[in-house]
Amino acid sequence: MNRAAWHLRANVVVLAWLAAAALATVVHREIAGSGWLMVHLLLLGGASTAILIWSQHFADTLLRHPASRRALLARLALHNAGAVAVVVGVQVVSTPLVVVGGAAVAGAAVHQVVGIVRQRGHALPARFAHLVRYYLAAAVFLVPGVSCGVVMARFPVDPEPHARLSVAHPALTLFGWVGPTVAGTLVVLWPTVLHARIPPAAAAAARRAFPVLVGGVVVLTAGPASGSRVLVAVGAAVVVAGIAMLGRFVVAQARSSAPRTFSAWSVAAALLWWTGTTATLGLRVALAPDWEAAAAALVELVPAFVVGFVAQVLVGSMSHLLPVVLGGGPAVQRRTSAALDRGGAARVVLLNGALLLYVAPVPSAVRVVTSLVGLGALVAFLVLAVVAVLQSRRPAPAATTPAPAAAEGAQREAASEVYKV
Repeated sequence: MNRAAWHLRANVVVLAWLAAAALATVVHREIAGSGWLMVHLLLLGGASTAILIWSQHFADTLLRHPASRRALLARLALHNAGAVAVVVGVQVVSTPLVVVGGAAVAGAAVHQVVGIVRQRGHALPARFAHLVRYYLAAAVFLVPGVSCGVVMARFPVDPEPHARLSVAHPALTLFGWVGPTVAGTLVVLWPTVLHARIPPAAAAAARRAFPVLVGGVVVLTAGPASGSRVLVAVGAAVVVAGIAMLGRFVVAQARSSAPRTFSAWSVAAALLWWTGTTATLGLRVALAPDWEAAAAALVELVPAFVVGFVAQVLVGSMSHLLPVVLGGGPAVQRRTSAALDRGGAARVVLLNGALLLYVAPVPSAVRVVTSLVGLGALVAFLVLAVVAVLQSRRPAPAATTPAPAAAEGAQREAASEVYKV
């Protein structure tokens, strides 16, 4: 199976999870525990599956030694079977399903660690090979994060320990699993999204930021483990510092090559939400009178982090990457990119404007309207992704007026820069 066919089939699974999350949002009043379900369909299902697919894709590129596609298929099957078991187990109140499903999800993360470590042993020297450390750290954080979630979902725990788990679980799964993955990928993805070269300073920035981001997550999770809310605030501040170290590179790149696509605007907005929610988390937990109040404050941040950061960085990244991996030649790639970029500015404004209103102290009626607007902006990506896939299956029309050679060369270089690291 060629690369285009492989990515098409693998990413259909991601789109299916996202469609399920959208459907659950529409009918949430009819579903018990709909808040938990919507978040986990998006994060445990769609986002985590995408992380497994794309982190391996970038690891292959960064290490210049492709891993076995069969191993990735087994990893994806294990993770998705586990995710389905967890979702069904929580909905039907089945402890065995949740435990087995959680173990499968953790097992997929361990499988990724083992696979990338072995891959590094056969890797060729490369400028950005060290970035795979971000993927390794992320997978390591997911294992205890899943364990916390399983305990919270199906085992009785006293109020304070439960509240501490409520802080530790997102700290490990969101800040630990999603955060480092995004940071490691951003170094090579952001310049290509801007159709620019990767600057020499990017490698140094990534090396400096890695221990800061990972150390911040460790300190952050040490807070609920030790019972110290101050440590949560300190850890959040360290994570923000790590984001800022990469942010300088992101801003400098954007100044020289201004963002002009839906993908670029979405990724940039996602980074702002990541920074803002992390800082707010630290402040709210530190100022809370007890752990139960801290956990309640964290629940209020879930929409900002899940939609503002995770959903936005996911649809933004896929909007850029899908045309590249689906291939078909420069003409077809331009066509699929144009499909995914359709109405890009409006979608970004609608989603972020709706989310800003949703998290503000507004009447419930306003929240209902803004949630529908934000959902519509996200669902538009699903529709356009299907359109782009169909576009990629159509052969390119015969050119009537050939594009200038220099322009064609620049487009090909920008689209494939991510493979030249």
